Amino acid sequence: MRSKTIHSDLGGLSEMVRGKVVVITGIPGVGKSTVLNELTRITGKIGKELQVVNFGTVMVKIAEQKRGVIHRDEIRHKPIQFQHQLQIQAAKEIAKMTGKGSTLIVDTHMMVRTESGYWAGLPSHVITELKPDLLILIEADPKEIFHRRTADQTRMRDRVLMDDVLEEIAFSRAFAAACGTLTGAPVKIVQNPTGRQVEAAEEILKLL
Repeated sequence: MRSKTIHSDLGGLSEMVRGKVVVITGIPGVGKSTVLNELTRITGKIGKELQVVNFGTVMVKIAEQKRGVIHRDEIRHKPIQFQHQLQIQAAKEIAKMTGKGSTLIVDTHMMVRTESGYWAGLPSHVITELKPDLLILIEADPKEIFHRRTADQTRMRDRVLMDDVLEEIAFSRAFAAACGTLTGAPVKIVQNPTGRQVEAAEEILKLL
């Protein structure tokens, strides 16, 4: 059902009925982008209305406006206050999109590894703006994630060990549980084994 405007009986005020908001996350190397590409392909094929926005891309655009060209992987090495301000502005921009389609997919990370430690990708000021209806964690076997990261030459990945991958998975789940507690939104884990991205996308589609 498309978004529509309804009118309040009190004072003739009107408000936009927002569409469904689904936050899809996954640690680096889990194959989140691949699954989302498949999801977009499938929904386009069946004519389902879907809008996908990458939180990091919105942050980069805002950062470029402030400081010129910047690589997305450089942001996590900037001062925390700078990252914090980018998060707030990006969340506000994305929140404005919720009335433009029946389902808005927000592609982001539950947490980010920074020089100061793990930083929440969806802290209270962000999750309050987005108001998600569903939180989805895409996961894969830790060994597969490790090999995907080491083979990926397109990103400026920090060097990590297998223990780091296991730790990130645990922290990501903990942050997801916290977000679910704050919002009341359910948390769903979807597995993405190598070569099974279509099945992962179809599982997500059933949840939409």
